[in-house]
Amino acid sequence: MTTYLITGASSGMGEQMSRLAVARGDKVFGVARRRELLQAIAGELGDNFAPFVCDVTDKTAVKQVCERLPALPDIAILNAGAGDLDSRREFNLGLHEWTFAVNYFGALYWIGELFPHFVERGRGVFVGIASMAAYRGLPEAAAYCASKAALSIALEAMAVTYKQTGLRFVTVHPGFVDTPMAKGANRPLQWSPPKAAAYIMRGIDRGSANIEFPWPMRLLTGFARLLPAGLYRRIVN
Repeated sequence: MTTYLITGASSGMGEQMSRLAVARGDKVFGVARRRELLQAIAGELGDNFAPFVCDVTDKTAVKQVCERLPALPDIAILNAGAGDLDSRREFNLGLHEWTFAVNYFGALYWIGELFPHFVERGRGVFVGIASMAAYRGLPEAAAYCASKAALSIALEAMAVTYKQTGLRFVTVHPGFVDTPMAKGANRPLQWSPPKAAAYIMRGIDRGSANIEFPWPMRLLTGFARLLPAGLYRRIVN
């Protein structure tokens, strides 16, 4: 049996990954801010889903949850995220601070707490949910793109820095997924949360270091990364 810690477990991909893990007999420590949703999921999934209410931007709260865990997880899926859009007329520093607090430090706080225990045990997997938006700057998404790029690069650097520890660092770069964060937007090539969750879990099981989907978006993003900055800016505007 594998034990997971999954943040953002009350909805979207986090909820669906929790359901998949429990369905195959694994244990999940589900972390989210919304107590009512977590308790409802726990009531449905049973003893193999243990809910922990926590704001991932609160370093002290993350530490307290880690101290209360009944067992050390095998895999930590750092899925909690925020994605509010920028205004085209005003610069919002607070939006950048909040988005980094959730998307970047909201992942690193868990790594900071669990890392020494994983190293002592000699194994452990950190899975960070970045985005294909990490690859280039998108209109109205400066805070989101920057935070996901920071997480993606940090995980890649950790993978090579801590190669001798026995730990794995996995980065997930999804395209559009129909989660509550997407606010009902119907975007091209959009996947459902169950489909995205299943793909991520299969990638983790295979030992992938980088998980990207869907493949047409991978091709488009790869092409966009090759464009000179001036040409890219003219196209996206």
